[in-house]
Amino acid sequence: MNRALAAIDAVEKALIAALAATALLLACAAMTARYLLPSVTLDWAFDLTIFVTIWATFLAGARTAGQGGHVRVDTALAILPARVRFLLIVAAGVAGIALALFLLWSGALVVEQAHRWDERTSSTLRLPLWIYYLSLPVGAFLLAFHLAVRTTKIIAGKVRDELGKHEF
Repeated sequence: MNRALAAIDAVEKALIAALAATALLLACAAMTARYLLPSVTLDWAFDLTIFVTIWATFLAGARTAGQGGHVRVDTALAILPARVRFLLIVAAGVAGIALALFLLWSGALVVEQAHRWDERTSSTLRLPLWIYYLSLPVGAFLLAFHLAVRTTKIIAGKVRDELGKHEF
């Protein structure tokens, strides 16, 4: 199981890096062309930049949540006994999974409608918007997956107390 999780992590890292690099290169190319080659229209580059940035954001957000790296208010947790902290952290994990599953479901509805209506961008490429919208259900699925793995590890005692005090 650990090898499969490590493989998923490696694929996610590589994909996020590739998407971020693509967004950067596209934005630089479009800005450079605007000033050096004003007759060349690269309106599609901004559409692609937005697409890959959104995909990278949803993928990175899911991965970050799975590693416990998201921002949270630790003030209340710091003064609570370890057992109460444990219960609250598990409850937050379960609530996060529920929210991610709702986003997966509602995002899938949006993707289906955009595909059915053949919504497209207004740039010269006329990219299908369902590809853009698909980032939400895919990101939500990965978020639910990562939160489930993390919450399971917390329950099994394989994750240390994030406040650095002691084991749960």
